[in-house]
Amino acid sequence: MLAQEDFDKARFKAFRRAIGSRLTGRRRRLVPLEQVLEAARLDGQAYGGVREIPLDRVVGSAFPGRGRDFDPSFLPISDRLRHRWAALYEAMLNGAPIPPIEVYGLDGYYYVVDGHHRVSVARNLGWDMIPARVTEVRTRAPLAPDADPAELLRAAEYAQFLETTRLDRLRPDARLEVSRLGRYDEILKHILGHRYFLGLERGREVSMDEAVASWYDTVYLPIAKLIRSHDVLKQLPGWTEADLNVEVTRRWLERGKAGQEAGPNEAINELLHQKTRRWWRQRRSPLHL
Repeated sequence: MLAQEDFDKARFKAFRRAIGSRLTGRRRRLVPLEQVLEAARLDGQAYGGVREIPLDRVVGSAFPGRGRDFDPSFLPISDRLRHRWAALYEAMLNGAPIPPIEVYGLDGYYYVVDGHHRVSVARNLGWDMIPARVTEVRTRAPLAPDADPAELLRAAEYAQFLETTRLDRLRPDARLEVSRLGRYDEILKHILGHRYFLGLERGREVSMDEAVASWYDTVYLPIAKLIRSHDVLKQLPGWTEADLNVEVTRRWLERGKAGQEAGPNEAINELLHQKTRRWWRQRRSPLHL
């Protein structure tokens, strides 16, 4: 009886959350691993053994259709889950041993292959951990477990950028994150431009790998160090280091074409100066008096 009552409570809680999501325009579903891997590109996998994993790190399913059965918190949605859910509830409540669930692990988060009902019941019972048989997977592009469609698209762009440039292979510590779509194309254009001029300088054709490594070492990193030393990210909220790198490079090139003193320092100072002037104009406008 208690199991049936708790199933109804859990299902009603999922219903309330779904209504709230519709009203706020933030509709969410159980994240399917397939969607994540398609965007971020599977790069390998390895068996990670059986171990206890935190239930709050179980964020999705290996199967797209499970979003019709469970919400993002693994609350039951469909009434057809009732019998199996209630039977598991009784068993787990009374301490019966349960087999480990099977999951894929990605960046410290887990996607269920087998054991959706066990995760749902364990969460409802207030468990913190659950035994799991883990297969660790890697992706080329990093991706948050609650990524929205725009983030999935950015991850797909980043994965494509990495496949083109092999930056993650050439410089494993490099991590270029951007805030808007299309920016990886801009970075690639900068690399191709660097490749062209590097070829002229060296008097021979430069390979893509050579150009990418040179661009990262001699262009990206020096600008990144200046951005950090000027604390520019704190002054431009919403921007990433890679965003700023693109903008600084663009201004650097424009200043050079205009015959002005050109370099990353000058470009950063121009950017911050324009931001300060814009802030003062806003402060002095009638709306702020």
